[in-house]
Amino acid sequence: MQIKVDQLRNHLKNQQLPVYMVAGDEPLQHRESVDMLRKAARYFGYTEREVYTADASFDWDSLAAIASELSLFASQRLVELHLPTGKPSDKGAALIEYCEHLPQDVILLIVAGKVEAATKKSKWYKALDKVAGIVHVWSISGMQLNQWLNQRLRNKGLSLQSDAIQLIADRIEGNLLAADQEIEKLSLLYPVREQMLELTTEQVFEAVFDSARYNVFDLFDCALSRDLKRALKILHGLQGEGDSMVLLMTLVAKEVRMLAKMTAIMQAQDLQSAMKAFYLFPKRKALISRTVSSTRPEHWQHLLEQLLELDKMVKGALPGDPWDKMQLVLAQIAQQAFKLENQ
Repeated sequence: MQIKVDQLRNHLKNQQLPVYMVAGDEPLQHRESVDMLRKAARYFGYTEREVYTADASFDWDSLAAIASELSLFASQRLVELHLPTGKPSDKGAALIEYCEHLPQDVILLIVAGKVEAATKKSKWYKALDKVAGIVHVWSISGMQLNQWLNQRLRNKGLSLQSDAIQLIADRIEGNLLAADQEIEKLSLLYPVREQMLELTTEQVFEAVFDSARYNVFDLFDCALSRDLKRALKILHGLQGEGDSMVLLMTLVAKEVRMLAKMTAIMQAQDLQSAMKAFYLFPKRKALISRTVSSTRPEHWQHLLEQLLELDKMVKGALPGDPWDKMQLVLAQIAQQAFKLENQ
């Protein structure tokens, strides 16, 4: 039986299966699904928990023996079998045997990595599917991610405008663990008392984008506005505060890639089409519009090459000071001549 992640809670309220399997590589949903099954097992009276890891040295012939052992402390047990590779090393014969002779006082919980499409056609997986509840966790994106964020926020008693939800989605870039942290931060900053609390986009912007991240966008937009003096002042401030060049470089590169794509779209379509292809915080739309209208893709492609050199400097593959290189990159974004003081 296939069970969707968002259906697992309701499933456990209505029935209990002898075997469950949680598989996938999205850590937050994976962890929460496993935790939910553990809590449900305790609720149903399976108070003793045994954990095994099915690595290369695991004896699959012992699976049946493990399940048939008498418990020293409880009449019902949760046997947790961790399967890192997503498939058993013995090609599943032991699991098939287990599914054909299910013990009455044991719930088997298989905690697995990602299960490939070919594996789902195997005999052991089909045997599991007949008796087990199988939960596959996937990375989510796009509108599905926004809906997931909206539901998590509402669970915390928070209501956000669509722009604010998109702001969080852009911030976490599909990382649900990061999303969970941001939602927790909002719930602490804006505690709910009696009814649903509605937050403005500005409140979310201030809370979600910490000072370093906000300053990065301020820095980039100053460069786009050709206010190089202020951009360099912000850069020096970030350096003095010990901010990571890796994070700074990553965020600047993301903005440059966006502008490269937008100007490329402009070559074949119009400004409106280019703007629609990306979500932009409302306050940035006018600046981005002017920038896209006045530059060509080659300009931004050249900047991406400069950022690649900067990345090699950070990693020690090229000589030079990454912070000096970033000053030159900002000058090129501002389309202004600039010379380092020590040159």
